[in-house]
Amino acid sequence: MPYCNVCGNWESLASSRFPPAADTANGPSYGLLGNFNEEGCLLTMECQGASLDDAQEAYEQPQIYFDTCPFCGSRDISW
Repeated sequence: MPYCNVCGNWESLASSRFPPAADTANGPSYGLLGNFNEEGCLLTMECQGASLDDAQEAYEQPQIYFDTCPFCGSRDISW
C-alpha cells in the first residue's frame, strides 16, 4: 500500500509530472491525483492537467507516477 512517510496519508497521492490545468487560488494543486483503497489499489483518478494517454500510463504504473502527498507536499512516498 502506498503511503506518505511524513504524514501517513494513504488515501490520495498526486503526480509531480503534470502541472495543474490553471493556476488559480481555488484550483487544484496537481494535474493528476490518484485515490487509493486500503489495499493500495488505485480506484479513481482526478485529471486536471494530464492528458487521457498520460492518465492511462499512470493507471498502469502508479508507483512511477504518484510521487507526492497532496496533503503535506512531501515526496517521501513508500510503495
